[in-house]
Amino acid sequence: PFVLNVHGGPWDRDSYRYDAEHQWLADRGYAVLSVNFRGSTGFGKRFLNAGDGEWGGRMQDDLIDALDWAVAARVAHPARAAIMGGSYGGYAVLCAMTMTPDRFACGVDCVGPSNLLTDLATMPAYWAGFAPLLYRRIGDPRTEAGRARLLERSPLTHAA
Repeated sequence: PFVLNVHGGPWDRDSYRYDAEHQWLADRGYAVLSVNFRGSTGFGKRFLNAGDGEWGGRMQDDLIDALDWAVAARVAHPARAAIMGGSYGGYAVLCAMTMTPDRFACGVDCVGPSNLLTDLATMPAYWAGFAPLLYRRIGDPRTEAGRARLLERSPLTHAA
């Protein structure tokens, strides 16, 4: 069994250190892989900015590429792979379950947004100063094209 553990943010990163969650999973027999996909911090502005507008797009492709690597390296069995994460990681789980349901046996989402349009429309007031950056990174709900893209990248709109 294998778990692809996706960090939150996504403006965060996984680093080489003790991780209690990884240890807990490994102790129960799971191989665990964490990936610093495009949009993760700590690898320069170019890598960070490569995630702009790529929620549910190339950022998700990076995670599928990691799964493919794990399968090719015989770290994971394609029928026994799970994906889990919280916040952005939870969003990635929902994307995996709805957009590529044949790639993972199961997923564990903790507070991942299922509808990006609703998520941005209901952000707390204290995020107001952060809104322009969110619109650049996730998508701009103030335009018709932006709203359409946010809905396209929302797992809710892909659920069968």
